[in-house]
Amino acid sequence: MRDQHKNTLKEVTQHVRASSYLDYASFLEDCFQWIKLRSANYSYIAFADDLGFSKTNVIHLMIRGKRRLSPKGADRIIQALQIKNTDRLYFETLVRYQNARLTADRETLFSRLMELKSKSLSSPIEQSQLEYYSEWFHPVIREMVGMFGFKPDPQWIVKHIEPRVLPEQARKSLALLEELNLIEHVPETGKYKLKSQHVTTGDEIASHAVVRYHQRTIEIGRESVMNFDHNERNISSVTMSISAETFDKIAVEIAAFRKKILDISESSTSPDRVYQLNIQLFPFTKPIKEDPK
Repeated sequence: MRDQHKNTLKEVTQHVRASSYLDYASFLEDCFQWIKLRSANYSYIAFADDLGFSKTNVIHLMIRGKRRLSPKGADRIIQALQIKNTDRLYFETLVRYQNARLTADRETLFSRLMELKSKSLSSPIEQSQLEYYSEWFHPVIREMVGMFGFKPDPQWIVKHIEPRVLPEQARKSLALLEELNLIEHVPETGKYKLKSQHVTTGDEIASHAVVRYHQRTIEIGRESVMNFDHNERNISSVTMSISAETFDKIAVEIAAFRKKILDISESSTSPDRVYQLNIQLFPFTKPIKEDPK
């Protein structure tokens, strides 16, 4: 039976790739479940043993987020699962990213994850889709293309976009948007016109892309407090104590509000500026349970 488990371990990462995840716990859980489908009596304790740990519930604790995976532990998993090449570098970086305490370190490590993720994609179009969300200005320039008076000149774009970008970045952005079929060059006029409304990605790309996109736009939103006059922005906040049930209700209301805002924006007949709307709802505390009496 043990030899059977060892053979299965050699196969699992051919089907469950580390570079598809932003959480090593989810990767380990899916590896475990993949093996268990082929060996019904397989347990977390057996999984820990096969990965080179003690025959305890240590891996189950990691998967449940109750124990951190150390770099040394990551090396054991890499050896046991025979994670190789880009996936190996990705998994090592993922563990460092999740263990990092400082925001600056996490940002640097996430950039490295995005770089490695791009290398792991076999399709050029998937790489372009990931690149689209890697920089905040790609969606902004796409919106600018649809505005009256837009000029497909990198220097013109640089003068009209905030925060500032480099002319070369603007040029490459236009090329990327055209490659993704989001805009189309019109030879007769020398201009561009809008095409597809959305970038369609698979779940594997979307999980990485969404995190990067939110990171960038939230950071710029924070800076907008200082960079724009109060009559050019609208920023407010509220701190409240709620239950999980209330959170779900608020999330539904946010989704409805976001749809209404999109409807309003689409009815605008002469847009002259690109805006970013960030709706943020996040916890400041861990769940606080009432003390039993």
